[in-house]
Amino acid sequence: MSPKLRRLIHFATAAALHYSGALALWRWFRRKLLNKHEVCILGLHRVLTKAERERSNSLDGMIILDDTYLQLLSYLQRQFHVVSLDAFLAGAESKAAPSKPLCVITFDDGWADTYSLAFLGLRKFGLPAVVFLTTGFIGSLGGFWVERVKKSWGSPMMRERISAAFLDLAPAKTPPADLETIVDWLKRMPTEKRKAILERTLPTNWSAHIQEEVDAMLTWDQAREMNDAGIEIGAHTVTHPLLTYEDAPIVEREVKVSKETLEEKLGKKVRAFAYPNGDWNESVRKQVEGAGYRCAFTTRPAWYHRNEDPYAISRILLHEGNITAQKGEFSPAMLHLTLAGWA
Repeated sequence: MSPKLRRLIHFATAAALHYSGALALWRWFRRKLLNKHEVCILGLHRVLTKAERERSNSLDGMIILDDTYLQLLSYLQRQFHVVSLDAFLAGAESKAAPSKPLCVITFDDGWADTYSLAFLGLRKFGLPAVVFLTTGFIGSLGGFWVERVKKSWGSPMMRERISAAFLDLAPAKTPPADLETIVDWLKRMPTEKRKAILERTLPTNWSAHIQEEVDAMLTWDQAREMNDAGIEIGAHTVTHPLLTYEDAPIVEREVKVSKETLEEKLGKKVRAFAYPNGDWNESVRKQVEGAGYRCAFTTRPAWYHRNEDPYAISRILLHEGNITAQKGEFSPAMLHLTLAGWA
């Protein structure tokens, strides 16, 4: 089946379930009959214009276009009860209007467009949000190592070198060496091991010539402005490692120092933490709780129920591909299919 036909069938299914009322009935059944006071936590990364998306080295699964984003916020304002972290921690779902499910909007990483486009949209619609910052990258250019690998992948010579390293070092029976498979492989290892692989594979000056302005991170002044405007700032580690692959001392540093840095720079208690890539285990969880956070967010795609662990809060990640229809316009049907976990 071709990707185009698969996409068409996917959208037709979403439309049928949404406009028939099946998804609304499913939510009503869970809320009313099963008494499940659930909260929909949304996770976003980047908001870009079409021109910026063409220049960006971020993966498609991280990007929402600015027009789609504004339509999403408008829809959320009408159809959901969007609340702050304060209200969420206070158990607002038990007090929300029965006709509107509760929703929390979050952003990861701390990209410059989180300030220039995402924050602008939030102010336009008067919506609260939580922004998780990777403190060691604030004010930097070029993004993370993923953006640098994607930039290098655009060169046929570099693509061959990266693929060769992957085939030589990856475990047996690993899928073909496409970019997303390689990125996922590189994610799931300690930082020092990945750094050594990239230093051997990419040119010596591989990071010096890919400082794309579109992939810049926000500055401390911008973080302070959002904080002063009521946006909740949370921690997302110092250097964005997947914590489950790091030794305990590194995990402790990443969790504690990011919190301490944010509190020093912003003059406000930091209460929320987001696990990079959503990866966590019991050891990492204990470190986060021990550091003094009140809650922590994963990327497990489900609605959060109050009886669940506040240090393993589910989030549903949104991007252009799972909330738009065939012609690229925002689609409530696709959004609800994604929120139902059926996308």
